Amino acid sequence: MCSRLPVSRRHARAGFTLVELLVVIAIIGVLVALLLPAIQAAREAARRTQCVNNLKQLALACHNYHDTYGTFPVNHIFSVHPNNSRNYEGWGWHALILPHLEQQGLYDELEVSSVSLVDVLRYRGSEVVGLLQTSIPTFTCPSDSNTNHPLGHPDRHWGGGVGANAAGLGDWHAGVTNYVSNRGLRNNHQISVEKRDTQGMFMGLVGIRMAQVLDGASNTFLIGERDTPICRSGSWIGIRNPRGDLHRGFYYNTGNARVLLNAPDPPYTWNSRSGCSEGFSSLHPGGANFALADASVRFISDNVEFRPCSRSVSGATRHCYEDFPRGDPRWEPVFGVYQRLARRNDGFTLNMP
Repeated sequence: MCSRLPVSRRHARAGFTLVELLVVIAIIGVLVALLLPAIQAAREAARRTQCVNNLKQLALACHNYHDTYGTFPVNHIFSVHPNNSRNYEGWGWHALILPHLEQQGLYDELEVSSVSLVDVLRYRGSEVVGLLQTSIPTFTCPSDSNTNHPLGHPDRHWGGGVGANAAGLGDWHAGVTNYVSNRGLRNNHQISVEKRDTQGMFMGLVGIRMAQVLDGASNTFLIGERDTPICRSGSWIGIRNPRGDLHRGFYYNTGNARVLLNAPDPPYTWNSRSGCSEGFSSLHPGGANFALADASVRFISDNVEFRPCSRSVSGATRHCYEDFPRGDPRWEPVFGVYQRLARRNDGFTLNMP
């Protein structure tokens, strides 16, 4: 004879109690909290890898340029005589290497090789402004928040340039880049080539030859990063004022190592002499990527040794940007590892961590 379940058992409904449901939700929440940092870290690792690849491509393009013309690109082209070039927009090194980045069509359409940027703006401004705002993936770091500033930070506008004024473009913005050249330690424009060497890899009047990299290509910055929200990134087309420094001058596409890597704002106002408007930075946690002159790419930590540009040495004040005999031991205390990486010819040893 078959036994029968009690009535209370036969009519019970399967399911979770409220307490059981809350426990399950709590467990899921804990798992998500544990997994989310790992997912974010994995995504940042992928973005950083792409950033490294971008810098590698830019460095190789500069090397191809060197193979073709015998020097690395100049940082920017003076549209007129250097003594009369204030606010005359000029093509920069990014534009010069476009053919080596499979951007020959854009290079030709903008007439980079035959017409100055100030004249392109002056006579074709409304026609080509869209091309000048082209977003080129190789020029932007995936970790940067360019989605908020697709044409660069508002503070890096191109208003006030001679060509832009003639074309009535107002405070327009050019295509953004997160990669700027290594200018070395000087912050002045070059009127005299011999006396205005920036000690870096890019200058405004002459191109640097590999033979001039006396400290070794693997010990010298070629290109570094600059973020958008804090340090205002840059523009790939060039610069709007070759005779100016700070945030309206030649720092639209170049950087120096007189400024602390990832200098925060505050305490360093971004457009001050200590601010990162003229330095290097990134949104990668803990540092920034740099392409070296041998086309390798290295991540440099925020904790890299950095020394203030002006220091008292043996009772005398010495400045990191001054000229001195190569390898002169009296000057060695002036430079930290970071500054030595930015100079191609100081002759001092480099003790990397």
